[in-house]
Amino acid sequence: MSSIHWPAVVKLAQHDELIYLDSHRDWIELACLYQHGFHHDDRLLDSQGRRYAIVPAPGMPISAPVAELASLQLLDSDMPVFDFIKLVRQHAMTAGHCCVAKLAFTTIAQGIELVKYLEETAL
Repeated sequence: MSSIHWPAVVKLAQHDELIYLDSHRDWIELACLYQHGFHHDDRLLDSQGRRYAIVPAPGMPISAPVAELASLQLLDSDMPVFDFIKLVRQHAMTAGHCCVAKLAFTTIAQGIELVKYLEETAL
């Protein structure tokens, strides 16, 4: 796995929200929390636009006291900024922010910082 450029966000396939991760430690905490709940379409996006598939750990019973954590696998294509703008707007709308059509940025890193700001100013 290549080096992830932090901060990053996680997009869970089953949800509109984005999860802001400031550091590798935040990723480990999230991986522990979701150790049995990741879906094969969940993704991590780093601040340089690199997309990583979140690969769930091999099957272990949910009742197991200790489980393997999910791993990250670099995907071949980076996320276009235009596609990330759509995700951030959907995230903001789900969080109850208004005027989401006006949200814009020119880099993935700016978009990730916007997600952080939206979390800090949650309604």
